Parts: sequence; C-alpha cells; structure tokens
Amino acid sequence: MPKTNSVSRLDFLKLVGTAGTAFMVLPLVSLGSAIAQTVPMHSKPIIIKRVNEVGLDGVAFLYPTKPKGFVWYMNHDEPFDSHFERGGGSTYSKLVKNQDRSWTANDNERVKFNLNVDPNYKDAIGGCKMSFKDSMARGYTYDKSDLDNVELTGFFNIHKPTENDGIYLRGPCNHHDESDHLCCEEFNYDCETNCNSTKVGSKVKFTKQSPNKYHIDPAGAKKIIPHVILAGHDWFGIKYVHIILSRDVNNPKVKLEQWMNYNGDGKTWIKVNEVIDTRSYKWGPKAICEGQDYEVGAWGAPRMVFKWYSGDVDFKWFSCRQINPNLIQT
Repeated sequence: MPKTNSVSRLDFLKLVGTAGTAFMVLPLVSLGSAIAQTVPMHSKPIIIKRVNEVGLDGVAFLYPTKPKGFVWYMNHDEPFDSHFERGGGSTYSKLVKNQDRSWTANDNERVKFNLNVDPNYKDAIGGCKMSFKDSMARGYTYDKSDLDNVELTGFFNIHKPTENDGIYLRGPCNHHDESDHLCCEEFNYDCETNCNSTKVGSKVKFTKQSPNKYHIDPAGAKKIIPHVILAGHDWFGIKYVHIILSRDVNNPKVKLEQWMNYNGDGKTWIKVNEVIDTRSYKWGPKAICEGQDYEVGAWGAPRMVFKWYSGDVDFKWFSCRQINPNLIQT
C-alpha cells in the first residue's frame, strides 16, 4: 500500500468541514463514503456530526447520559470545585485565565487534575491492597456511586509540544500512594494522545497500568487518520469512553474508545481508536492483587484524571458524564 502523506492543517480543516456538512443529514457515516469510494475499508474512520445532543458547554454527546448518573462540567469562572482538584505530583501552583476564557497552568512541567465523584474520596476498599477479585465481584472499588460507563471530554490547544506520552485521559481509577507505586489501587486504563512534535503526525494508544508498570495495548500505537500534527494545530477535542461490556467474573469485557474533534467546534467527532479488553487478549501482567492473569478492569471506580507533562497547553470544556452504553444514532 502506498505511503500516505500528512495533509496541511488548512486542507485538513477543509476536509473535516466538508465531511461535517454531509453529516448534518447522515449522523453516522464513514469518512470514505462521504469523500471517496476508493479509501480502503480499514482506513475509514467513523465520523459523527451532532447539532442538538449537546451539553451545557455546547459540546456534543456520543452516548446518552445515564439517568441520575454522575455529570460534571468544568466551571470556566473557577475550575476547581468540590469534585475537581489539583492532582498529586503537579508542579503548577495556580491556573491562569486566557483572554478566550480558556485556562493554562502557570507551570506545565507536570500538570494533573483529579475528578472525584465523591468529594470526600480518599482510598478504595482495601487501600493499596485492593483485591481485584473482590472488586470484580462487587462491581466497584469504593462505593456504589463509582463510575462504570463514562464519557470524559477535554479540549486542548498545544502551543509547544508535550513530553512523555502527551495528553492522558484516565479512569475510572483510584488514588494510590505516590511514594509506593507497588499498590493495587494503581490499576487503570489510559487514553494517550501524543502531541510531542511539530513535524511528525500524532499517534494515539491505550495503556493498562498495574502496580509500578504500564502495559501498552497489544495493538500498539496508531497513527491518527486523517494524519494530523496536534502540536501547533489550534483547538482540538478528545473524548475517552470506557464501557463495561460484561461483568461476568469468568468472562469480563471492557471496551475503550477514543474520539477526536479537530476543528474545535465540539460537534464533529471522529473515532480514532478502539479496543475490547478480555483475558484472552492477554493485555497486562500475570495474576496480581488476588486477580486473574491479564485482569480486565470490569468494575467501577470513583476518579477520572486529566494529565500532561511539559509543553504549553491551554485547556477548556472539560466534562464527565456517566453514560448508557448505546451510541446515539440520531
């Protein structure tokens, strides 16, 4: 197959804009159907355009909100509240408001935000010795209000490339002891978006974190299609979706999705990555924390995380919703 060259930002936005017009009528359609019939099937991302299923910040939903489920939107006058807090290990001391009402940290060396369902949350049941077996059987790690199926959204403008693995969206997860990473509470899934270059096309990947180690999705990192360089791109959005497909203790399944909005309108979303985690997928370590080999995190937890290292990052329109796992079709 011939190598595909990256498109310029202007051409890319024209492409997405053209596609978006078509999707006002057809809300769920592949990019290839809207642009060219010759695009190979495996490179046809799903694109959704929505204009009416939107939240308080004007950003469209992918999945419907669970009735009486947890819903949170960042307050753009004062981001920190009883649920949203500065994450441990962060180097910034305050947030600075930009002229466009977005925010930036006064130090981007290590930026982390925790979003807690329960403002009083401290530790999972069992703390650092949290049992995967018990969590699976119970269905949650802290309380019945824990997040299970969730859609986490954030918008970013990367003026200077990030380091490590770019922008991290994480969860549902738990607190863990910073001084001792050999902690069962440390289990989580990460949705990572590489924004580390102004010359190389950006990639995405999922990782699974177990005590003191990250395990990359066996499928590896994936180039974003259409190709785009996110550092210097202007505003773009990321949606990370976590869905428990099966809570069967003998056959647990978790589906992870990543969607992106490249033109910053909050309405046109392209699916760029997806994985279904099962024990037969063999992702992660052998049995630890009273769990099974290649444990699948088919349980709820009380925390979601936004995180990045270095760069110069503006952010806005953070939100989190507990969802019903049925993709909105209209």
